[in-house]
Amino acid sequence: MEKEKSFGYLQFVNRIVLLMAIALSFPLFVCKSYAQMAIGTKGLMNIPSADMYPKKTFVGGANYIGSEIVYYDYPVYDYFVDFTPFSFVEFTFRSTLVKMKFEEPSDKYCEQDRSFTVRLRPLPEKDGEWWPGFVVGWNDFYSNMGRSYYAALYGVFTKHLRVKHLGTFGITMGYSHLTGKGCIYDGTFGGVDFVPSGFDKLRLMAEYDTKGINVGGQVNLFKHWNVLFFTREFKSIGAGFSYQYTIKY
Repeated sequence: MEKEKSFGYLQFVNRIVLLMAIALSFPLFVCKSYAQMAIGTKGLMNIPSADMYPKKTFVGGANYIGSEIVYYDYPVYDYFVDFTPFSFVEFTFRSTLVKMKFEEPSDKYCEQDRSFTVRLRPLPEKDGEWWPGFVVGWNDFYSNMGRSYYAALYGVFTKHLRVKHLGTFGITMGYSHLTGKGCIYDGTFGGVDFVPSGFDKLRLMAEYDTKGINVGGQVNLFKHWNVLFFTREFKSIGAGFSYQYTIKY
């Protein structure tokens, strides 16, 4: 009985945190929002998309990811650096703090799972045309046939539709194949995002990442800072921030 009460209380707190985050974000709009997934690459929350940052853009940040969202049975933290040198290629390095020590359980975050992603966009999305953008991504292609949690090879399509006086909808669909011992997503995934008309600094999102449903949003602050917040079916929360800068020369 006590366990059920505790679980109900956690669900209530998660819902309050999500609603407060959305409410507090509205007066802070100052710049267009760019969606970035929790592992650092361009995407929604826990799934990638076919969108890419503007060329010559650096992004660095950190995230907290709840236990219901990740493979581990406890929350994890990660930090990352992302670079898009050209409009068709993106590189991401990340490190995830985990409670493992020489493959034995530990109560402290004493190990780091380092991983790398490369994404290529052979087909960009074009305004005024119905054909979506397409990206191929590979997480941890160097990690001994994918011993990392993130190891996966995927293809993903994204198409944006502008609705007058309402806003812009983004539709993302993709398929991921795990390589080796990867666990992040396996099979068909998809999601939608929405940027309200007149509020292009906020992006609301919902997705299915092959493991469950996530909902949340992202807002851009003071031109360069992005804040991400989401929940897995109101059972666990994820949140993060990043700094974005595009080289101009």
